[in-house]
Amino acid sequence: MSTKMDNLPKLQKAMKTINKQYENMGGLLKLWAIPPADVSVSGDQVTINTDANMISIHVKEDSGSFDEDLSRSFTGSSYKVELKATVPCDTKETLALISELERKNKYLVIYLDGNGNYKLAGTKDVPLRFLAKATTGNTPSTLNRYDLTFSGIQLSRAVIIQNPFD
Repeated sequence: MSTKMDNLPKLQKAMKTINKQYENMGGLLKLWAIPPADVSVSGDQVTINTDANMISIHVKEDSGSFDEDLSRSFTGSSYKVELKATVPCDTKETLALISELERKNKYLVIYLDGNGNYKLAGTKDVPLRFLAKATTGNTPSTLNRYDLTFSGIQLSRAVIIQNPFD
C-alpha cells in the first residue's frame, strides 16, 4: 500500500526551498549616498559615473539597520524602505557633510550588510529622502552623535548587487 510519504522524494525535486543560512549577521557596516544623476543601474550592475557628489558613511558598530515593509493598497503593492545609522561625534567636517546631504536630500543608497552583501535601495525615479537628528545625549556616557535616516517608497525590493567598487 502506497502512502503520501512514498511520493515525498518525487515532490521534493520540483519544490522550491529557502535554505538555512549558516552565516547570517545583522546590521549595516557602511553606506554610500549617491545622487540619482551620478549612477547607472542595470539589473545587479551599478556603475558610479562620478564619485564627486557621493558621500561615504561609516556606521557606528551595532547601530545600522535596514527595514523593508510590503504595503498593499487598491493601487498595488509597494515597499516602505528605511535605512538607519548612527554617526558618532559632532565635528565641523561631519556637520558639513550632513548639511550637504540635507541640501540635496534625494539619494540612491548602496549599503554593505553584516554578511558582506552589497544592496541598492532607492531608484533613479524614486530616490530615498535623507533626514538627520543631532543629539548630545543626556549623560557623559551617552554618545554625541547624528542619527541618520534614508527612507522612501519603492515598487520593488532593494536589490542585491555586485560590488560596485571593484
